[in-house]
Amino acid sequence: MTSLDYAWDEPILPPFIMLTVKGAGSSEIICSMNDFQDSKQLYYENFIYIAASYTFSGSQEPSARPVASNKDAAYAELVLDVSPKTQRVILKKKEPGKRSQLWRMTGTGMLCHEGSSVPHNPHKPSQSLDSCMILDIAGLAAVTDNRYEPLMLRKP
Repeated sequence: MTSLDYAWDEPILPPFIMLTVKGAGSSEIICSMNDFQDSKQLYYENFIYIAASYTFSGSQEPSARPVASNKDAAYAELVLDVSPKTQRVILKKKEPGKRSQLWRMTGTGMLCHEGSSVPHNPHKPSQSLDSCMILDIAGLAAVTDNRYEPLMLRKP
């Protein structure tokens, strides 16, 4: 938790402050500075993109193996996306706000796909884990007979 000393701008006005989280599911509360209650909370969704970092910066770790010799790949800005027809997890160019590219980390450490679940109100408790699809591998093991397994969505 962080704190910051603050000199009230208008000492003759009532000591209330409005706190807002901007975004798609914005949240706002008004708090009395004389009686700040822990029960007042701001809710917001913190979605993430799962990105192929090399495709954003063009730079890579000194010890990392190059992933492509094509210079265009270095600036392609590729993220995990889910094809709506096949439900396969693929790499596609990042499109800000596109639900099929948005993920969130659950309290149990799973990556839940936002685009495969019904949008919900961030002011209400998070949806149950049963109604979301999570990122998983298609096979039983990460590597089988030196082959790579594709990524897919599954029920938890």
